[in-house]
Amino acid sequence: MREASRRERSLIGVMFVIAAILITVVLFRSLEIMRGAPPLSAPKAEDGFLFFIGLIAVVVVPYLMGTRVARVLWRSRTRFYRTYQHR
Repeated sequence: MREASRRERSLIGVMFVIAAILITVVLFRSLEIMRGAPPLSAPKAEDGFLFFIGLIAVVVVPYLMGTRVARVLWRSRTRFYRTYQHR
């Protein structure tokens, strides 16, 4: 059995990023509906650093998590196949 290819891992990582963005949008929209005002204040020049931190939190972290999950799932599938399929 083979391990997940680089392309498969990156595809799953991108799916995690899309899911994270959707979850963030739904969360912000629900906060806006509950409070009756936008969940974030108007942007200021000092908030540039926070923007980059948020970008990393919503894009980079889910991508890395997705690639790791893909590796674990493919390894588990290989182990399961070797253990139960060859009897």
